[in-house]
Amino acid sequence: MTKKKLVPLLAILVIASAVVWIYRSQSGTQKFALNPYHALGTGAAEETAKLLGNQGAVVVVSPDTGEFKNAAVDGQLQSFQDTLQKNKAMSIAATVKFKLTPMERMATGGAVPRDAFLQALQSHPNAGAVVLFCAFPPLASQDYAALKQSGVKVVVASGYGPAYRKLLEAQVIHLAIVPQFDRPATDGKPPQTLRGWFDQEFQVITSANTATLPY
Repeated sequence: MTKKKLVPLLAILVIASAVVWIYRSQSGTQKFALNPYHALGTGAAEETAKLLGNQGAVVVVSPDTGEFKNAAVDGQLQSFQDTLQKNKAMSIAATVKFKLTPMERMATGGAVPRDAFLQALQSHPNAGAVVLFCAFPPLASQDYAALKQSGVKVVVASGYGPAYRKLLEAQVIHLAIVPQFDRPATDGKPPQTLRGWFDQEFQVITSANTATLPY
C-alpha cells in the first residue's frame, strides 16, 4: 500500500476508534468492566500533578451525567478526585459539567462547547490546569492567543482528534491522554493495578513525542 493511501486509512481508523471511545464513555446504557475508566481518572490525576510540579489548583470539565447516569464518566471523575486529593498541595477548584444532545455529540466528537470552556477558564484565572474528560473544542484564533497568554496548562483525556498534533506542538494542549494506537503486548492476564490498566489502555502525548502520532 502506498503512503498516500495509508495516511487516509490511518485517519479513518483513528477517527472510528475515537467515536467508539466517546460512545462507550458517554453512553448511559452500556455494561463493561470499569477498570480502564477508573484507571483513566487515576492516570490523568497523576500526569496532571506531574505537569504542575505537584502543586496547584485544577478545573475539571466533563459531560453532565445528572439526567442520564453514566458509570464510566462518574468513575473517571471519582478516581481523578481521589488520586489528586492524596497530594495535599493539589486541589480541584471546580468541576464544570456540560450537556450535549446525541446529535451535538456526533457533530462535535463530544467536545465541550467553546463558550463553556472559555467561561470555565475566565471564572478560575488562578487555576494551574484545566482537565477535559472530553474532546477539545474548536476555538477562534483570538481564543488560542488568550489561552496561551493565560498560562494555564491544558490536559485532554479523550479519543484522539485530528487537530491534536498541531495543538500539542503549539502547546495549546500541553498533555493529551488518548487510547493506545498500538496496544502493548500482554501475557493475557489483566493488569493488577489502576496504573497498569492505564499504561495498557492509554498513552500520554506531549509536544515532545508527537512524532508517535499517526498524523
